[in-house]
Amino acid sequence: MAIASDTPDARKRLLLACGNSSLRALLGEQFAASADFAATAVAEAAAAEAAVARAAATGGDFAAAIIDDAIAGDGRAGPAPETLCGRLRDSGLAGPILAIGDRAERFADADATLRPPIRIGVLLNSLRAALARRGQARPDPDLGPYRFDITGLRLTHTTDRREIRLTAKEAAILRHLRRHDGATVARDALLDAVWGYASGVATHTVETHIYRLRRKIEADPARPALLLTVPGGYALGGRGSDEEKGQ
Repeated sequence: MAIASDTPDARKRLLLACGNSSLRALLGEQFAASADFAATAVAEAAAAEAAVARAAATGGDFAAAIIDDAIAGDGRAGPAPETLCGRLRDSGLAGPILAIGDRAERFADADATLRPPIRIGVLLNSLRAALARRGQARPDPDLGPYRFDITGLRLTHTTDRREIRLTAKEAAILRHLRRHDGATVARDALLDAVWGYASGVATHTVETHIYRLRRKIEADPARPALLLTVPGGYALGGRGSDEEKGQ
């Protein structure tokens, strides 16, 4: 059930999607006293998507969303963590998404993440910073010869405009690697970010998805230049390195 704070004032509308009832109540009280934000709180992922869609349909878009690591559950009751941000954006959310909680990094497409203890002052500063960044015109980032639609599931070739469709897992892998800006991401860390350790997925599943991604995006999948295997894990290339750093 949503707890709506629809006010006629100039406060920015904020979606507060928290599966943790104690955290939802605490943040709801804090934002109720805020001079900047009017919060709408929901307890489930499906309710969050519905709230965003309703807001978009009525012209009352949310300026931002805060989601916690309990909102997605175990993937059976709602969207899996790696797809929730994309689903909210597909429903019409144009503003930034902040993910909070012990496993907030599972939301690979969030604009920012915060781990406990959650202090309202730090949360507000992160929220304002994310809004400021979103307010600046930013092109989709480059990935070699492609433009990566970070809120969607596609790559677009910059020369011939050819589009490559990505699965949700493939897009989540690329998004998570991009957040590390060319640095190495360990296999286990990538597995946790995209699938979650609790899912029981083996590391060879990561390798299988990397193999399939390379067949889609590499000019020569046997000699990858974009999606690299490096000592300790994986990294994104396309910034001057044309050969795989290690196998």
